[in-house]
Amino acid sequence: MRPRHINFLTNAAASSSGIFIPLVAKSLSASPDQIGFLVAAFNAFGFTSSFLFGRAADVEGARKVLRAGLLLSAVAAVTQPLARDPLELAISRSVLGFAVGMYPAALLAYAKTADRLMGKFASYGSLGWGLGNLLAGGVASLYPGIFWPVFSISAVLWFVAFLAATAAPLSGTGGMKVPFFPVAILRRNLPIYLTMFIRHAGANMVWVVFPLYLSEVRAFSDWQIGVLYAFNPFVQFAVMQRIDRYRASLLIVTGLVGSSLTFLVFIVSADFVSMMAAQGLIGFSWATFYVGCLKFITEANPETGTAGGLFNGVMSFSSIVGPVIGGFLALSSYEAPMYVAAALSTASLGFYAYEARLVRIRRGSHPAER
Repeated sequence: MRPRHINFLTNAAASSSGIFIPLVAKSLSASPDQIGFLVAAFNAFGFTSSFLFGRAADVEGARKVLRAGLLLSAVAAVTQPLARDPLELAISRSVLGFAVGMYPAALLAYAKTADRLMGKFASYGSLGWGLGNLLAGGVASLYPGIFWPVFSISAVLWFVAFLAATAAPLSGTGGMKVPFFPVAILRRNLPIYLTMFIRHAGANMVWVVFPLYLSEVRAFSDWQIGVLYAFNPFVQFAVMQRIDRYRASLLIVTGLVGSSLTFLVFIVSADFVSMMAAQGLIGFSWATFYVGCLKFITEANPETGTAGGLFNGVMSFSSIVGPVIGGFLALSSYEAPMYVAAALSTASLGFYAYEARLVRIRRGSHPAER
């Protein structure tokens, strides 16, 4: 089984496991700011394991790291419905976050040798994310207010991914000498890391309360929420199929402009059809931005596991900061995080344009731009 297929299974598992966490937390009497901290805990542990195991994929090889992360994710997923209060749910999500952070860099290193086209590889992750959301929404509508069947499905998907990884060759990785603190790699990729952090922190301010916004403000049903969440990654899948030929810089700028617009469009989308259109726009924006970043990482770094692990760590760190701030902003209104996210995407675009200009002046064209 190719890396893109494993990416499909793991993203389906992660999305189905996470989509209703804010609603589950609220049913356990968690406040909006507590929900923000709960989501942040998941990403904090993901940040730690991304850093540790990204380097391990380059040094030791992807095989052990990938398989251990997938198996631990399957085990951790089944503990989520056992939570009786917000603290227990936070502990369960923290363990799952650590497990989920273990394998993406190893999978990216494997994909560099086996899939090569980052758009194709990423597109299967988006497809899995969409089907996972759709599946979770359908199961939740069959069992209103009961979410353990959704968590069970995610555990099964992770275990199937583990079995698939067991049969995969996972050759061509490992054996590199990478320092524990890879300063050179950090410096080389800093513009991409900071651009991702600014944009993604803003996005996560929105996502932490978005299901509540859809449910309480727009009065959408669980099934409609599942469809909305599924449509976004389906758009990503379609877009990612055709963008490998474009330069990384063009993809990144396009994604940031689209993100700035979409977070404002969310505020004025009052019905299901207009919200579907907004989800389509954010799907297009994330597809271009994310593939642009992956192209940069894989084309500019022989140490793909380490660079990819740091990249995933940055995404996790932004997913720590974003939910915490978003939870506090939502105490005033659910729309407040959307205004801030739009501003941060615009700021991220300005920062990237400035850094890209400096790179052209100091070093000429970057390998990822060729």
